[in-house]
Amino acid sequence: MSDKFPEKLKFCYWGNPILREKAVKVENPESPETQEFIEKMRLILEEHDGLGLAANQVNCNRRVCLAAFPKEGEYPEMKVLINPVILEKSKKTVRREEGCLSFPGIYKDIDRPGKIKVKAYITGEGERIFEAEELLARIICHEVDHLNGVVFIDHLSYLSRSLLKKELKRIAEKKNIL
Repeated sequence: MSDKFPEKLKFCYWGNPILREKAVKVENPESPETQEFIEKMRLILEEHDGLGLAANQVNCNRRVCLAAFPKEGEYPEMKVLINPVILEKSKKTVRREEGCLSFPGIYKDIDRPGKIKVKAYITGEGERIFEAEELLARIICHEVDHLNGVVFIDHLSYLSRSLLKKELKRIAEKKNIL
């Protein structure tokens, strides 16, 4: 099966069904089509000023995400993770406020593992297994969740989520012009 990417990327907000789809594996990470898609994703992420972006947030069901890798004393380096899989998660979790570009204006405290082990194809580096901690672990968990059809509000209690109903409806109606 060859990789198919949309010609034009459309940012997706809560209410768009693609956010609930499980993304499929990228067969050829170094193909010109894959690289062109990644460049379009980078532009959209810059436009939205985020720390990460998953392909299904731009209406594509491929396992590609961007994540901001912190660099000491510098701006983060945006890396592309293709076909990422979280191999291990620490038992210790960290509760921190989290938001999502697909849920503008919503920020909630979410528990995430403090440390993870990840396997992914990284553009320019090839397939790697690496560990991530703290903010990077949170970003990667968030983006891999997206690729699995899971959104950050799924980590909230039923009560917390039900209190967001009105806001979620507003986002779905206002942002998703189908």
